[in-house]
Amino acid sequence: MTAIASVPAVSSDPSEITGTPVARTGGEMIVDAMIASGVRHAFGIAGVHNLPLYDALYDRGKITTFVTRHEQGAAFMADGYARIAGTPGVALVTTGPGLTNTVTPIAGSWSDGIPVLVIGTAGEVPLLGKYKGYLHEYKDQHGVMDAAAGSRLVTRTDDLETATIELLAGMQTGRARPAVLEVPIDTMAASTTTRPQAAPARLQVPVPNAEAVRRTALMLRQATHPLIFAGGGVVASGGHLLLLRLAELLRAPVLTSISGKGAIPDSSPWAAGCTWRTSSGPADGYPDEWRLADAGIVVGSRLTGMSTRAWRLPLPRRLAHLDIDASEIGKSYAVEEPLVGDARAGLEMLLAELERLGGDGASVWKSDQIKAIRDADDRAGEERCADALTVVRQVRAGLPEDGILACDQSIACYWSVRHFRVEAPRRFLYPAGSAALGFGLPVGIGAQIAAPDRQVVVLAGDGGFLFTATELATAVQYDLPVTIIVCNDNAYGMIKIGRAH
Repeated sequence: MTAIASVPAVSSDPSEITGTPVARTGGEMIVDAMIASGVRHAFGIAGVHNLPLYDALYDRGKITTFVTRHEQGAAFMADGYARIAGTPGVALVTTGPGLTNTVTPIAGSWSDGIPVLVIGTAGEVPLLGKYKGYLHEYKDQHGVMDAAAGSRLVTRTDDLETATIELLAGMQTGRARPAVLEVPIDTMAASTTTRPQAAPARLQVPVPNAEAVRRTALMLRQATHPLIFAGGGVVASGGHLLLLRLAELLRAPVLTSISGKGAIPDSSPWAAGCTWRTSSGPADGYPDEWRLADAGIVVGSRLTGMSTRAWRLPLPRRLAHLDIDASEIGKSYAVEEPLVGDARAGLEMLLAELERLGGDGASVWKSDQIKAIRDADDRAGEERCADALTVVRQVRAGLPEDGILACDQSIACYWSVRHFRVEAPRRFLYPAGSAALGFGLPVGIGAQIAAPDRQVVVLAGDGGFLFTATELATAVQYDLPVTIIVCNDNAYGMIKIGRAH
């Protein structure tokens, strides 16, 4: 199939195009939209169906592409890139198996709220839905991808630039989610004459109701045992410094979800640790001290079963919940003050109101109480899995403070969730929602590309490592200095433990 041979010559730099209509292939329109939206790296595998896209990437020369060994690896790398860069990761794949190989990674991206755009192809428009045995044809490819993360099928070449810009912009406003763009091969290869488009200015973030914020501030100020729970929304919004200020102002302990690790520095006296409990860990319960809480606020978290031990985490009856997604508020815990809005914007408003109220507040928490709780958790870990804790501590000691730990699924990784200390966001990567084996290595590669000057360490068990071990070739090809630690017990460790008991 000839991709762009009949297209008139135009500038290879869309920034030089001043709005004059130009002839471009669908592939060029997608690439121009990516460039306009700030995309600078992409991961994927070229195939016959997406050659117009790769031709355009080569001609434009503005986006660095990384050829992976498997489409699953490409989407995982895009996920790891997005977790560190804070901007969308992009994976480029072909029809049928190319797209469906990304289902596991993007389902995990959906669970964890990571902005990943998968751009794949579909059969020619006249054959869509006919199931006549065309190359790579699956039963309802679009339905599969739509169920995994939400998919947009674009059948008109004229619409490709707008669709790409909208998808990339959409995952950077409101709740971050992955998305799929499906393009029939004839739509991508065809040429059309249109005006190049600019990406829209970032939309203003939603803010919570001011009166609800005032009531929340008063509720927290009057509490003797205020409690804060922080999730990935704090990280995504860049609100971590505001969260620390809130904890200090209220003198309140801060619990975090897995995705919220780093939302408060672990060296802070108010950092109470991650709430996740693994079946291989200490007692299933939580410290009795958290039951003293008489008011609290949840910031940027869905309060998932993973983060609350199937909703056993005791949260106070008087609870405010700040989240950008209104559907999550009150879903799992009763909420007195719903605060629908961006985590950072909401924290700014809340801090301003607390400072207006003045005074020291009623909190009687002492920082040494928080330290005692964390120390007790460490001791419990030593009693149950000293070997894993030794690995975790050695990795922490050897990794620079700004280094990045990308965890797969293994016993040592489970313990890292609770005991690997971090001082800032985007330093601990973990498949919190999907718990997918094979996550660690490709996600670590994507993280290294997003942060080339920082040390990245992948921690994996031998079972999970082998799921995506072929991506070692990708790391070698691009000379990426990723360090890989494999804990080898010649077994799927959790299953081995379960059988032993």
